[in-house]
Amino acid sequence: MSGLQKKDLGPEVYWWDEHFIEAPSSEHFQPAWWEHQERVLGSSKGRNTAWFVRGDHTDMVLRHYYRGGLVGKILTDQFWLEPVEKSRAMREFALLQWMSDEGLPVPRPCAARFARDGVFYRADLLITMIPNSRDLFRIMTDDGPLSAARWQAVGKTVRQMHDKGVYHSDLNCHNIMLDNHDKVWLIDFDKCERREPGEWQQANCDRLLRSLRKELGKNPKFGWQDSDWAAFEAGYNGDS
Repeated sequence: MSGLQKKDLGPEVYWWDEHFIEAPSSEHFQPAWWEHQERVLGSSKGRNTAWFVRGDHTDMVLRHYYRGGLVGKILTDQFWLEPVEKSRAMREFALLQWMSDEGLPVPRPCAARFARDGVFYRADLLITMIPNSRDLFRIMTDDGPLSAARWQAVGKTVRQMHDKGVYHSDLNCHNIMLDNHDKVWLIDFDKCERREPGEWQQANCDRLLRSLRKELGKNPKFGWQDSDWAAFEAGYNGDS
């Protein structure tokens, strides 16, 4: 179970799980601080950089929140001020904590920061790192098509998430991971939420299928073939 702690210092608010971090401060959300401590394990330079760092109790991923779209070209990492519990980092922290406690295969949240800046705020999140894992995009690019058993496992895991009423706003091959034991993990729950059952569940699966076809369109060597979708559906529908 989680050990949620909260601290409001006025300009900054911290939420954290005491099992992973004892007392977070602004330094814990600065990559330069981790570099000075010689605790940076690496980074992932996708649309926005994520830093892999070695904490006192576990390895973690540090992510700063950025805006997208046209607004993001002006307000790169500033969001309009809103209640702390509705802010980007705290919402993802709370959802990940609930999902972890429900037994879903997601990273555990370690700490989150809400930093006020006039009428704006900035946000950061620390989560546990999934060891010895790669996302489906990397696996299918490096190794080719997944086996039917792996696709069934992916389908089963997505179904588990949906059965708990969790909507993933960006379900794609970059946000599904496999570790070295072939366990499936789901990541990146920014702007995701819990919902009542509905048409969104099928739409979520359709989004994943579109992402796979899109990657194949960009790279003919990407290991996707539409015939593999039947294995995903078998896992999702419990036919495996």
